[in-house]
Parts: sequence; structure tokens; C-alpha cells
Amino acid sequence: MDDLEEALRNIDVFCRILVKKLVDNEDSNIVVEPIEKFLYRKNIVCTQAEPNSSPGHLIHLPQAEEPLIDVFEDNDNIKVLMQCRCKDQPVTVHTDIDGVEICKKECHTNAEGFEVCIDKCQKLNMAVEHLEIENMIAKCSKNAVFEVSIPKIRSM
Repeated sequence: MDDLEEALRNIDVFCRILVKKLVDNEDSNIVVEPIEKFLYRKNIVCTQAEPNSSPGHLIHLPQAEEPLIDVFEDNDNIKVLMQCRCKDQPVTVHTDIDGVEICKKECHTNAEGFEVCIDKCQKLNMAVEHLEIENMIAKCSKNAVFEVSIPKIRSM
């Protein structure tokens, strides 16, 4: 507890000295604004057009839109784990010469009341010529993880 209080005192002293240096330096063009203006500018609240719709995020988080993906490789398989609500949405796996693409269909109702569906895809660049694509196993786990296991071609 004493360490926390000492750290807070050190931060307070540091901030006071920093502000004093900024204010005392006449060559500086820095304008010190109240913290309330800074916070108001940084947090933009999203408003909903429909009163019955679910509330949106208050702060836009771009990293929350992209699913987390892990790729593991051992002697026999390549395993891809992707964060995805695969129980609620259909997920497909496509392969081409450049790699593997995992797509999930996301549907929502637009302002006119029509259901609009789009495929959101994640491309994984990997050498598929050394993989047995036809023996690939894809499954959805209970904890919102989509798992793809692709066996490697065994060299004799």
C-alpha cells in the first residue's frame, strides 16, 4: 500500500514539474487544455437509429473486429485455430495455390428490413502443395473456436 501511495506522489510531482516547464517555456506553442475537453474529444458515442436495436460500442475497437488466429505445425499436421462464433454462422474453408481462406457468412437486417448476408474471409498464406487438402478436418468447438487440421504429405 505504501508503494502505491509513493508511486502516486511521484506521478503527481512529475506532472506538476512537466506542466510548470510547459507553461514557463515561452518558446513553446503548446496550449494546455483542460482534461475534460480531451476526454470529450476522444470518446465519440455511437447513436442508434432504431429504438429496439441492441446498443453499439461506445468506443470503436478495430482489433475486436478481426478474429484471433493461431497456426500450429508439427511433423504430421498443420492446425489452424480461429476465434469465431461458428455455431451461429456457417463457416467454409477454401484453398488455392496461395493458401487457405476461412470464410464465415454474417447476416444482418438493413434499414429497409431486408436481410443482407456477406462473407467475411481471412486469408492465410501457406504452402498448400505440401498438404493433403482432401483429408482436411474442420470442426467447431463449444468455446467459439473454429479448428482446421490439415495433414502434411508424407515423404517416403
